[in-house]
Amino acid sequence: MLINCDIGERGIANKTDDALMEHIDIANIASSGHAGDTESIAYYLDLAAKYNVKTTAHLSYRDRENFGRKVLTISDRELLNDLESQYDLISSLKAVKLHGALYNQANSDERLALTLAVWFKTNGIKEVLTQHNSDLDRACKNEGIDVIYEAFLDRRYIFENNQLKLAPRSQKDAVIHDIKIAKKQYMDFQKGYIIIDKVAHALRADTLCVHSDSPSALEILKGIKGV
Repeated sequence: MLINCDIGERGIANKTDDALMEHIDIANIASSGHAGDTESIAYYLDLAAKYNVKTTAHLSYRDRENFGRKVLTISDRELLNDLESQYDLISSLKAVKLHGALYNQANSDERLALTLAVWFKTNGIKEVLTQHNSDLDRACKNEGIDVIYEAFLDRRYIFENNQLKLAPRSQKDAVIHDIKIAKKQYMDFQKGYIIIDKVAHALRADTLCVHSDSPSALEILKGIKGV
């Protein structure tokens, strides 16, 4: 199973990001919305090429203050203009992963998902990383865009309204730091399910994400090697 990681969120030549790049298959490169700039983009595109790591444009609400983890009340036009300005910096890439609040919102808002899928197609984007059976998954398929299904190795899930969702970061233990727990979740994902409150729920994933800003990110990646 492929491992992906959000890279470049702490600027150019960050020691942790540099080390993570040696252990991942896909790097989602921050494209100036929640983090990143032209220098960090160029640096990590070069480093990804060195390690033969696939790259995606990591697009977000333009909100550095909240690290893109807060839903902004803006018009579709404002949002798309912001995405255009981010994507202009990294438009050689034809794969995208959304970040934070925009990622979660697009997966559960049919209208927004359709707006984004049409924008992706207009910009020649061929692949999107997102959750299986989400609104964004369905919208992208309708526009002929390939979807790489993603789950999160370092996050807990909840089952709500008959749907798997990431546990809110405000919830205790929403982020996994324990290597043993991450390894167990990794093995469950490989078998196609996740355990929540002792109940197994089907989960389809092609790639698993580890957040680079987690203090345990490198340990988790090293821990699952050979599992």
